[in-house]
Amino acid sequence: MRATRLLLPVVSVLFLAGCAVTAPELDRSELAEDISVQGIDLPESEMPRPSGELTLEEAIHQALWRNPRMQQAYAKLDLTAADVVEAAQFSNPTLSLSVMRPEGGGGNEVGVGLAWGISGLLMRSARQDIAESHWESTRLQLAEGMVALASDTERAWYDAVAARQRAQVQALETRAADLGSLLGERFYDAGNIPDLKRAQLRIRAAEARLKLEDARQRERETRLRLAHLMGLPGQVDGWEIPGKLPLPLAGVDDRDALVAQALEQRLDLRALDHALEGLTEGVALVRRYRWLGDIEPGIEFERETDGTRLWGGGISFTLPIFNQNQAGIARAEARLEDGEARRARLEQAVTADVHQHFVRLAHHRDKFGTKRYELLPAREIELERVQERVNFMFDDVFDLLVTKQEELADWQRAVAALGEYWRARVDLAFTVAGELPGGVPGDEGYLETDALEHDPSAMDHGDHGGHGDHGDHGDHGDHGDHGDHGDHGDHGDHGDHGDHGDHGDHGDHGDHDHGDHSDHGDDGHGGHH
Repeated sequence: MRATRLLLPVVSVLFLAGCAVTAPELDRSELAEDISVQGIDLPESEMPRPSGELTLEEAIHQALWRNPRMQQAYAKLDLTAADVVEAAQFSNPTLSLSVMRPEGGGGNEVGVGLAWGISGLLMRSARQDIAESHWESTRLQLAEGMVALASDTERAWYDAVAARQRAQVQALETRAADLGSLLGERFYDAGNIPDLKRAQLRIRAAEARLKLEDARQRERETRLRLAHLMGLPGQVDGWEIPGKLPLPLAGVDDRDALVAQALEQRLDLRALDHALEGLTEGVALVRRYRWLGDIEPGIEFERETDGTRLWGGGISFTLPIFNQNQAGIARAEARLEDGEARRARLEQAVTADVHQHFVRLAHHRDKFGTKRYELLPAREIELERVQERVNFMFDDVFDLLVTKQEELADWQRAVAALGEYWRARVDLAFTVAGELPGGVPGDEGYLETDALEHDPSAMDHGDHGGHGDHGDHGDHGDHGDHGDHGDHGDHGDHGDHGDHGDHGDHGDHGDHDHGDHSDHGDDGHGGHH
């Protein structure tokens, strides 16, 4: 009975201690605060499927609510919470039972023992601190994943708007080319142009139609990409994208301030800092208990064959003669060194990205400004003067149509440059982990292309056919599409942050080559607004 009275308190304490451990819970308000620095709001409730015109904010909310990347990140956080619970729990005691039967007969000898390893108890607090640092690091990874997904969605939304506006302008260019081909057939039937001119007009019309199909395909692909990020793969019906890109905002000038902001606010850097705290504590733990093996105190109860009852206690432990946990110490120190190196590499990569995206933003802003405020006004004057020459019969209508097509081709390039500007601005905002100065999209207005459309009948100067062939103006060059600027890198998951237990690799930002910006000199933004 005395042994039983001793066992019950011990077992009760162990049971209550094990039941008292609870998993850490995600504080939604803290998560919202982490991502709010980049102007991102968490959706408060389930998002209905998009309908009508899809705004940028709605697209981001759809992605945060539906994209499986977020579900995976939440599941990873739950796994880390389980590690916290495990680190706080005591190891289970060991119960041993024995029955010995004498050879000559008589009563059996019965033995009962209870042992419990206390090494885990001594290291419990340190292990719990390490697990909690790991959990906080994973929570910051979750927030960083939300910011990365929002950035990917924002980039895809601007790509879709740019693709739609380019397709609209290309449709006007194709319309002008088709009109030229139609007039060419009429002039050819009247004997006013030769076969060569007729063939050239037909070639130009066919090439314009091919470019229009490419533009529409690009529009379809960008919509599919955006739908995929919103967690609605293939579902592109029922919602529309705006048809106008906003004009550039005020220039971003203080590059050093952006670098400082990025190094202070980047969530992946903060996550690595918490991971390093856990690794540092791990090194201290293995050094502190390097001589400590497995220690198991216990109590025993025996009943002899003659009915005598014996009870007592004992302890067993490992003698650190051959192994003083040298390998464990070396492993913990190597992990800490690896974590510190990854932290330094990520800091350098972030700094390099800020400089690179800053230069890209300035480049595309200046490029669009040159097109919008210099090239396009000159094209407009050229079109007006050619129209006057056609009216006075110095040039024929085909010269006017070619000039119009070249103007529309330059408008397409202006739309493409503006789209690249917004891509660069999204990339820079993500890199510095905060909203950029200059206002919000739309403050400076939008790039209007509706006024480019003219009534084709106004260009039908069929009665001027008597002027004959004013010479072969040749092929004025395919000014069409300067190539798809492509995807400046799918940020995807913005780096594999790995397991912050070995706390993984926060991803090598690599060298995102966005072209040669060496001609920017002092990276000024020029005089364009």
